[in-house]
Amino acid sequence: MPTGRVIALGRLMLAAMFLVATRVDVTQKYPVATYQLLMAYAAVAAVLIVATWRNWWWDATLAGPAHAIDIAVFTALVFLTEGYTSPFFPMFIFVLLAAAIRWGWQETALTAILLTLLFSLAGMAAVNSDPNFPLYRFIIRAGQLVIVSLILIWFGTTRWVSRSISRADALLAEMPPDRSPLESIVRVVVQGTSASRGVILWRADGGRAGLVFDGSSVVAATAARWSDVPAKPFLYDLPKMRGLERDEERNLRVMVPQDVISDEDAATLELTEGLAVPLLAESGEGILFIDRPATLSTDYLELGSQVAAAAETLIQRHALLKAAEESAEGRSRMALARDLHDSVVQFLAGAAFRLEAMRRAEASGGKVEEDLDELKKLMLEEQAELRAFISALRSGSEVEVRDLVADLRALAQRLSKHWAVECEFEAEAVDGTIPTRLHLDAHHLVREAVANAVRHAKAKSVRITLLANRQELRMNFVNDGAPFPLYGERLEPPASLQERVELAGGTIELSRGMEVTKVSIALPIARRNA
Repeated sequence: MPTGRVIALGRLMLAAMFLVATRVDVTQKYPVATYQLLMAYAAVAAVLIVATWRNWWWDATLAGPAHAIDIAVFTALVFLTEGYTSPFFPMFIFVLLAAAIRWGWQETALTAILLTLLFSLAGMAAVNSDPNFPLYRFIIRAGQLVIVSLILIWFGTTRWVSRSISRADALLAEMPPDRSPLESIVRVVVQGTSASRGVILWRADGGRAGLVFDGSSVVAATAARWSDVPAKPFLYDLPKMRGLERDEERNLRVMVPQDVISDEDAATLELTEGLAVPLLAESGEGILFIDRPATLSTDYLELGSQVAAAAETLIQRHALLKAAEESAEGRSRMALARDLHDSVVQFLAGAAFRLEAMRRAEASGGKVEEDLDELKKLMLEEQAELRAFISALRSGSEVEVRDLVADLRALAQRLSKHWAVECEFEAEAVDGTIPTRLHLDAHHLVREAVANAVRHAKAKSVRITLLANRQELRMNFVNDGAPFPLYGERLEPPASLQERVELAGGTIELSRGMEVTKVSIALPIARRNA
């Protein structure tokens, strides 16, 4: 169920419950104004449900005034009710929760401050008017309000996303490999949202294309004209010239959908009301229109962002797979891309990390000459290692294990300086040789593991252990950083590490205990294709 409906139903249920509770409470005699207020509040809640139930525009437009009414009713109930049937506390939670769900932590914080201030003013007024007023109860309640406020403000910072709509990664998880990615996207999204119609407008390399899916088949459509792809997803109601999008602070902002697509093109494509999603990829750009989906609401703006990210990933993945199928060199190019990512790209990321630290040090009056000299030295060493990699690929296919140990020990020392982290290296190895490809994989895995530990887990130390025998090469990485996120009930290793390990025919295990994370990688020692 959309967020707006949940809040509207909650408002009506609270009003009805408070009205019944105050009527049946024989221990308290409330002023007539209390019942009148609750009946009026229930009537307003019912009107809001009728007005916003199937209208996302009015839901967004009336959200602010409805929130103000909730705050006003809370303030009045603080003055008019008391005892165990007093609805002030549930009302307080409802108002804050509505702000956290609908907007974000800033609006939630402002609402919490205002409600707490109003409650405090009411308490001070009661103390001045009644010398026998139980001050201790007022203090306890005020403390409870502060604690609940902090919890709900934190809830707002988690960027709540509606769970009533299927997530985009679930929608786009299963894609037929033999179908165009644009056709797959429009089919799956329309079916997943129970929309009446889906349209993709796409342009690449100066050409334009259009696809329309009406629930049964995909057909080519006349490509509409547009100047720029919108920066964010937006809701549109073309006949009424209404549009809504979210800004960087997740606040709703009014826009005109005709600025993106003209009425003439919309009529040709039979678009009326729905969600527009921008698609940006290296191979082109476009717009996905999801027309007349079920239960259209402002929650779809979050779905639009997820669909955009998932669709762009799908388009890019399809382009890579197509390139790999069309060319025998595709596999080599992908391997090279991984190597560059795990070596050059990671090194540049670390360099940026160091440069940012230098900039801050210089701003605070520190000297950065020595740090610059050290960074220059590291860059020269990285250049020499890259040349050594190229020479190794051009020369023999075997590398001595002792050379690998020496190289990894030197690499650990450089990474320690490069990432400003304590990086220790130990090795227990036997004499022998390993394939050059395995030598390179070991280098890249060490780089990637250390970079992940520092950048994502904020680790301060990483301990690397290398164990080698005739059958396999095993590397253990232990860091003191934050734990990796859980996927279901198990830890998932970083995708970059897992991909390289799987391509090498090895295994990777992730464990957590005693405030450290351990990544264990085992690679078979055998001749493999690059």
